[in-house]
Amino acid sequence: MVEPLVPDEIQGKPRARDILRAALRTYRERFWRVASTAFVVFGIVAVADAIATVLVIDHHVSRPIGAAITSTCAAVFAMVGVVIYAGILDKVVGAHLHGHPDLSLREIWDVLPLGRLIAADVVLALATLAGLTLFVVPGIVVFTAWSLVGPVITIEDRAVFDALRRSWRLVRPCFWLTFLLVTVPLQIEESVLHAIQYTEIFEHPLVPAFLLNGLLGMVVGSIVGLIEVVMAYELIARQVGHAHHASDGGSLTSGDTAQLSDRHV
Repeated sequence: MVEPLVPDEIQGKPRARDILRAALRTYRERFWRVASTAFVVFGIVAVADAIATVLVIDHHVSRPIGAAITSTCAAVFAMVGVVIYAGILDKVVGAHLHGHPDLSLREIWDVLPLGRLIAADVVLALATLAGLTLFVVPGIVVFTAWSLVGPVITIEDRAVFDALRRSWRLVRPCFWLTFLLVTVPLQIEESVLHAIQYTEIFEHPLVPAFLLNGLLGMVVGSIVGLIEVVMAYELIARQVGHAHHASDGGSLTSGDTAQLSDRHV
């Protein structure tokens, strides 16, 4: 066990500078673990995206319905990795951020709820795309409300839809801070990571897609993922702190009781 950057309980409102400071410190002190994980995750996502483009989309381009379906699949592929990486990252840097046992990569793989992270990633991507097709604002609201689902799944060991509800409960009191620190950087990250059309530039796109997206993930995706994980820990700790403060003051409400029952152990 190591001294955590984010304690179990915190009073007061979360501050952007504290979250950014903890994320950047973790990036420096756990660089190779954070960066190598980003390289693998975002590299694999880029390869899957390229395979989908070559094997699926190109074969349906002349069919309107098929083109619409495969374009949606491509958009989902483009967003895949956000939840998965943040969830994995919690296991990678959990000891540094919250005093969890410092697991080896093999131990992380053994305890990682990969199936739930993938399912949550797909649900988030589809819900965000559905919101964006209506108007931009619903998509942004949905993405921000559920943006912490990956860390919540791994931190509190929750099922997918329970984690989505929990993410919204955490985000709701500080929606705009979450939008600023998580949603905006994640959208910039997605734009950067998926701006290169590998299938149009390279005759054999899989290796370049893996290498280039992996390197971009090390620089961009890893920092954004750390902000997301730190944000989740901060909001969980503050909800616990607020609930205990209300309990000590004799004014514990039903909402506070629900927060206490959600406490991470």
